[in-house]
Amino acid sequence: MAANDRIGWIDASRGVCVLAVVLMHTTLSAYIGYLQPGDSTAFWAWFIDAMTPFRMPGLALLSGVLLARRIRAGWSDRGVRASVASSFWLYAVWLLVFALFAGLIGSFVWTGPIGMGEGIAWGAFLNQLVLPRTLLWYVFALAVWTAVLTTLHRVDPALILTMLAALSICSHYVPVTDDSDQYRNVLRYAVFFAIGVYGSAWLRDRIGRHHLPLIVAALATYLGAGGIIAAGGDADVAAVLSVPRDTAAAILLLALMAGVCRVRPIGSALAWVGRRTLPIYVLHGIALEALALGVPHWGLLIDRPVVRSIAPLVVALAIALVCIGVHAVVSRTPARVVFELPRPLRRRILAAGEWTP
Repeated sequence: MAANDRIGWIDASRGVCVLAVVLMHTTLSAYIGYLQPGDSTAFWAWFIDAMTPFRMPGLALLSGVLLARRIRAGWSDRGVRASVASSFWLYAVWLLVFALFAGLIGSFVWTGPIGMGEGIAWGAFLNQLVLPRTLLWYVFALAVWTAVLTTLHRVDPALILTMLAALSICSHYVPVTDDSDQYRNVLRYAVFFAIGVYGSAWLRDRIGRHHLPLIVAALATYLGAGGIIAAGGDADVAAVLSVPRDTAAAILLLALMAGVCRVRPIGSALAWVGRRTLPIYVLHGIALEALALGVPHWGLLIDRPVVRSIAPLVVALAIALVCIGVHAVVSRTPARVVFELPRPLRRRILAAGEWTP
């Protein structure tokens, strides 16, 4: 899609979602490594929790919106084959980068699930090609979600959405060994990706027109479901209501960003970030590890009430800009294959004959 054909609020929404991911991981890194939550950091602890219904549901829904046309065309669309191959290529490459970093340099938090700094864990690398346990899970999920919905492109969308909503609820009960078992998220957020795929035209139209009934309905659903979850305190009820709450939250985020984009400087800046979400997402974990290992006492530098009140946001924004800068340099060298499917392979996929399973 050409830059002048892009919809600004979609890019801006993606930018907000990925920055929220970086902010969450930055805040957790500071708390785990150095800081104890207190008055000056309580806001960020609250904020990253409050963003949970918006962050990944919004990112998944937006990814579905952007891939909708190709997925609904089925495997006859060569572009969807390239999308699946590209996502899995990126996942495998960056999982290898995580393994090498953890084994050769060390690990702090985000590369820990694949190495723990005790040599290159090839077994963990191979296992995670199937069951992801690092923050790279979302890249893996894009390949899986796209492949599954493309294969099922002739099936009634209502049936698929119903099944994926049930799968999302059931994901809360999948047994895990620890919080690093990210494959639960692949199950949980697939329904939001599917909503983006099947509701793409509908959402583009109504969000673009600031359709008030949709916004009111989304707000009522979010407040109603969220209120029951918060007041009831029942984990089973929370699991059931998480799908309508998070769907409503994602729609509210899109509506908010459509309004924010009317303020051109802010909207343009967020859209600029949103067009560069890939390098930010795959690189920020390594950047946080490098910061923790290379500047072991960086947390002490921000351990002053005024500084630590804004430090998570400042550090998160700095890391995002560093990731974008690294990508800009690397993409001009042969090493760009860490950010894109190798061109010969991409050409081969795009040139392949029609295939309809």
